[in-house]
Amino acid sequence: MLLSTSFLISALAVTPILSFPSSAYTFSAYPSSTASPFTPQNLTSFTQPSTPNNFTTDGPYLEVVHEIYNLTTFPTGVAVDQDNRIFINFPRSASNNDITLGLADSFNTTIAYPNASIQTCQPGQNVSTCFVNIQSVVIDSVQRIWALDTGAGPGQTDAVEYGAKIMSFNLTTNQMIDNYVLPYSISANGTSINDVRFNLSMSTAGIAFLTDEQGSLITIDLASHTYTRRLFNTSVVAADELFVGSFDGTPFYEWKGTQRSHVEIGSDGIALANGNLYFAPLASRRLYQINQTVLANASLTDTEILDAVEFIGQVGSYLEGFTADDQGRVYMGTAEQNSITYFNTSVFSLTNSTTLNGLNASSTNATNMGVIPASDIEVAPFVRSADIQWPDSMCIENGYLWFTTNQLPLQGTYQTNDITKASVPYKVYRASVGGAGPAV
Repeated sequence: MLLSTSFLISALAVTPILSFPSSAYTFSAYPSSTASPFTPQNLTSFTQPSTPNNFTTDGPYLEVVHEIYNLTTFPTGVAVDQDNRIFINFPRSASNNDITLGLADSFNTTIAYPNASIQTCQPGQNVSTCFVNIQSVVIDSVQRIWALDTGAGPGQTDAVEYGAKIMSFNLTTNQMIDNYVLPYSISANGTSINDVRFNLSMSTAGIAFLTDEQGSLITIDLASHTYTRRLFNTSVVAADELFVGSFDGTPFYEWKGTQRSHVEIGSDGIALANGNLYFAPLASRRLYQINQTVLANASLTDTEILDAVEFIGQVGSYLEGFTADDQGRVYMGTAEQNSITYFNTSVFSLTNSTTLNGLNASSTNATNMGVIPASDIEVAPFVRSADIQWPDSMCIENGYLWFTTNQLPLQGTYQTNDITKASVPYKVYRASVGGAGPAV
């Protein structure tokens, strides 16, 4: 489905510029001995005790950088700027939070970002100009901050007209730069946008790639405001039928009162690396890739797009948030193992002495152009800890992987009679990635 539309934002009310911290509050000192080099979990030396209780962290040191103490205000997305300021979003899927996008101004407090008035749409207000339900927050390679709005408020399954959108803001002035509103013919057709990544080298001003939990991928040409929905209702973006995962050793279901059902969340995690887009339906253990240029090519048919999708394989866990670093590594939240895993996408990240299905750092040829083929990708643990209670979203900045934990399977939607079993605080962590920066 291909549509083009453009929305004027000049009608937006000018709001006062608030005073925000110019840099992050002071973190505790990250242990220098564990900050570098890249130190994923060591499977060779790791030995699980014969009677484990709460297993300790294996992999790089985990530092708590922020805590949230409101039980009904759990975080999903996190973005960190070059000054280490932490931006967090709080979805309104179940409750009408006062703040749906915030900036951490201390270890356990958050202020509204970019201002308080945009946080809630007022009666009669054009919902394309305010926040309905922010699900994800991302900072792009030119340091613009983006808020992804599902457009569906508490208890709603479908987006309101003009509510589903991505909005960009200037990190210095905190003023809106642009606004991309999904055409209602897309958003009304069972769409629930979840996450977004940007390749600013494509087209005139870049391409935004979005995952849709209802089962599709969406591209937005940032120059032309052209929107294309792909792979809709295909198996590669859909949940497994009657999927049952586990969380902390307990089967993971969705509940409506005392009526048990199954989690049906489709395409969720997304990362861009080495020319490919990597994605996965959450209610599955499947991982896929597709070439970014192919996915963004509006002249191709849906069949041609589907034929270009490559199945990487089963990965042993449902997958939540993704991110990628500038070394070609893609990181994934793997909550069934209370862990974050990763895989290399570039043969240059391998050594000549390291062989992966016959590949090493000298394996570049005209076929793979230095990119590890889908059939040769190996998922490995990065960090594992009992403290990793549903790693929902993540980002790379200033040599660290930053991620949120929110105990999602313990929230009311996934518990009998909608009674939450989660406990505060929800946490934001960081772990060293050996000096790597974000993928560009």
